[in-house]
Amino acid sequence: MRRLYRRPVASALVVATILLITAALVVVIDAPSSPATSRDPAHGTAHGPTHGPAPARLLSSPAPVLVTTQRCAPGWSARTAGPVVFRIDNRTSHRGEIYLFNPYSGVTVAQAAVPADAAATLSLRLKVGRYRWSCRLSGQRDLTSATATVGPAPVSGPAGPMIMVPVTSQQMAGAIASYRAYVTHELTLESSQVQLLRTAIAGGQLAAARAAWLTAHLTWHRIGGAYDAFGNLGLSIDGTADRLQAGVLSPQFTGFHKVEMDLWQNDDLTAAAGDAGTLLTDVNELAGQFPGESIPATELPLRTHEILEDALRDELSGDDDYGSGTDMASVEADVDGTRELLALLAPVLAQRAPDLESTVATELDTLDAALAATQVNGQWVEVTDVPLTQREQVDGAIGNALETLDLVPELLRVVGSTT
Repeated sequence: MRRLYRRPVASALVVATILLITAALVVVIDAPSSPATSRDPAHGTAHGPTHGPAPARLLSSPAPVLVTTQRCAPGWSARTAGPVVFRIDNRTSHRGEIYLFNPYSGVTVAQAAVPADAAATLSLRLKVGRYRWSCRLSGQRDLTSATATVGPAPVSGPAGPMIMVPVTSQQMAGAIASYRAYVTHELTLESSQVQLLRTAIAGGQLAAARAAWLTAHLTWHRIGGAYDAFGNLGLSIDGTADRLQAGVLSPQFTGFHKVEMDLWQNDDLTAAAGDAGTLLTDVNELAGQFPGESIPATELPLRTHEILEDALRDELSGDDDYGSGTDMASVEADVDGTRELLALLAPVLAQRAPDLESTVATELDTLDAALAATQVNGQWVEVTDVPLTQREQVDGAIGNALETLDLVPELLRVVGSTT
């Protein structure tokens, strides 16, 4: 426990004693409450001046804590957490001990011994909680102040003012229920689109099959399955060959990217038919399992940031391109998925960062515009074929959005979990 003291020059004044539980404190015994005389409001008794050192230079005006024989800190009221300086003004002829404490836990935050007819400045850092003053004057009955709430102090970030308050699992329940309904609906859509892909392949229509593949693949990205959100089934549906020892020759290489390789690199509709069948089986299995899956309350805040982080890592690098040249389109669909999650989390985010959603929306608009500008004659091109200037605009836009989205898991730090 660290105690900091600043001693007055006049030896007649008593050095304040500090009990520190939660913050570093500095107490200075000052001159009396008025230049010439001080008055005890309860007794109407005037007292001569008490000489002492000049008041310490403070970074801000001290908050008054008045002590009389009848009242203890009558002006004590709600405030925000952070550094604060109190001026304890003892307007009585009785020395005493003045405490700041939590009335629910009983923990004393600070304690100062203040001489009769004198004042002291008390510096500390208040944490979020509820507090009350206790005034114990010699020969007088103990008095306490009203209880005041110390709330979180706003901080500034890329999205403006923020209040860092943990969110409970109950507060996240509505967003999780909406997320479950959204993904369930999108998986049903996904299943129908993969079935259309199979139909186009079976009909020997390569161009139609490629178009159907892109439609179904973009739906998958709008679901927001970044960072292997759906476990092994998610990897089977949209995993790359890089994770497999045998690469594209591995029997575990399945899903969208295997069909992509069939349709664009190999022009092999026979292989695509079998691989599209495997893809449909996996999508249907996930669609059947997902409604009953447990969703931790921490999932959505993390996912909101990770979708575009995944896009930056895999798609804007071209690492998951197996011939279609549609990574920029996939990033655009990732933007849609990010917007959906932000909308679900809007009620709890607005209480903690009122400007965040609008800030991210503007940044995502910029990213969408940068992505659209990479098309040539209305067609998506491979990442490696995008001119450097346009690529830098995309990279800068996604970087700005990620910087803001990185605040979401911190703002929505969940206490407990829910399903």
